[in-house]
Amino acid sequence: MALNKEGPGIKHGSWKTFNGLILALAMITSAIAWWMIAWPVLIFANVANHPGHFMLTFAHMFGGTGMMVLGGLNLYLAFSGKLHLLHRWAGRLYLAFGTFGSLSAIVVTLSPAHKSAGTVFTSSTISLLMLACAWLAFAAMGWRAANNRRFPSHSQWMIRSYVLVWSFVFCRIASRVSDIDELGGGEAFIWLSWVLPLILAEIALQWPKGSQKRGSPQSIT
Repeated sequence: MALNKEGPGIKHGSWKTFNGLILALAMITSAIAWWMIAWPVLIFANVANHPGHFMLTFAHMFGGTGMMVLGGLNLYLAFSGKLHLLHRWAGRLYLAFGTFGSLSAIVVTLSPAHKSAGTVFTSSTISLLMLACAWLAFAAMGWRAANNRRFPSHSQWMIRSYVLVWSFVFCRIASRVSDIDELGGGEAFIWLSWVLPLILAEIALQWPKGSQKRGSPQSIT
C-alpha cells in the first residue's frame, strides 16, 4: 500500500521500498488465490459445484478478476507517479469492473446458492453483503475525492477499496489452515477475513498523521 507521507524516523526511500514490497506481496498472493479459485471457473471445470447459478459465479469471477488486476496496477501507477493518463483510465476500469463484481456478488449472496432450504440470511450472508456494500461505498468516496481533486483523500479511499478486494485472497488462503473456518463456530472467520485487513490498513494509513512533529516537546507536563 502506498502512503502519501513518510513514517516517523524512516527515510522516504526506505518507506517507498516497504510499501512497494507490500504491494508486490498482495499481487503475488492474489495470483495464487486466482489460480486456486477463479481459474477452475474460467475454464468451466467446476460447473457441477455451482448448480443453477454457475453463470452468476462466472460473472462474479469476471468482475473480481478485473478488480484484482486493475486495482493492483492502479496502485502501482499511483505509487510510481508515472503514466497519469493510464492511471486515470485504469482507475475508471477498476471502478467499472468492481461495481459489476460487487453487484454480482450481492446477487449470488442473496440467491439460494449454497444455502439450506428456507435459509435466506446467515452470518456468512450478512458478512459478504456488508463486504460488497463497503467496497461500493469506498469506491464511491474515492471517485468523489478524485472528481473534487482531493487526491490524497482519493488515494487513501482507493487503498481501502483494494484492501477489501484483497481480503477475498486472504479469506481463501487462510481457509486452507486447518480448522480456522470453525473459529467462533464458523461465524467469526468470515467477518475477520475482511475486517482485520481493513483495520490493519487503516492503522497504516493513519500512522504518519499521529507521528510527533519535529521540534515538538517529548512530553507534556
